[in-house]
Amino acid sequence: MVQPLKSMRYYLMDEIVTHNRKDDCWVVIHKNVFDLTPMIKDRLDHWNRKMDYLVAHAGKDLTHLFHENGEPRTEISPSSGCPRVLFPPILEVAISEFARTNHAMWSQDPLYHIGRITRRPRRLRIINSLTAKVQFMNVCDEDSIYDIQQKYKSRYNHHAGSYEWRKFSNGAKCCGILDLNGTLDENGLTDDEDCNVELPPPSIWLYYTDDLTIA
Repeated sequence: MVQPLKSMRYYLMDEIVTHNRKDDCWVVIHKNVFDLTPMIKDRLDHWNRKMDYLVAHAGKDLTHLFHENGEPRTEISPSSGCPRVLFPPILEVAISEFARTNHAMWSQDPLYHIGRITRRPRRLRIINSLTAKVQFMNVCDEDSIYDIQQKYKSRYNHHAGSYEWRKFSNGAKCCGILDLNGTLDENGLTDDEDCNVELPPPSIWLYYTDDLTIA
C-alpha cells in the first residue's frame, strides 16, 4: 500500500483520552493536540509535584485553563494579591534543549503540537466481502481514505492492506475506485449533517486480493 502525501493530523476526543499515562501524555488546548511525552521523559530525573499534577491531567481537555493563543489564564491570589496561573504545570519545561523550543511554553511549543481535534466525528460502515463482517467505526471528517485504512488496520484487521477498498456509485450499480488522498466527502461518501433524520452511515466495501505480503 503506497502512502499518500497527506499525513494524519486530526483526532477524535475518544483517541485523546487513551493517552493518559506518564509515558504517553496528550492534552488538548482549544482543539490543538499536544504530545507532552518528550518533556515528561526528559524530566524523570527532575520530578516535582507540579509534574504529578500535569500527568493527572493527561488525556484531558485543558481549554478552560488557557487563552486561545496558548497563554495560561491567571487569577489574583487572595493571600498575596498578585497574579498566579490557574494551571501551575505550565511553568514546567524540559531540561534538555532537544526536548523543547527555547523561550516557548509547552502550550505554545510547535515541538509538542501534533494536530487538532476534528471539526466533527463521522460514522462509517466498513463491509468485509470475504467474511461478511460489518464494522462500524468513528473517524474524523478531515481523514483521508488512507488515514481511515490505517485506523481500521490498527484497530480491527491487521491485514487491511490485503484488501481493495471500494465504494458503490451510480445508484449502487457499479463499484467505484476510492481516492486514498481524498476525504469521505471528496470521494462522494457524504452525509447531511444538518438533517433531522438519522440516516445510515456511508459504506466502504473491502474485497480480498489474496496477497498477504502487502498487509
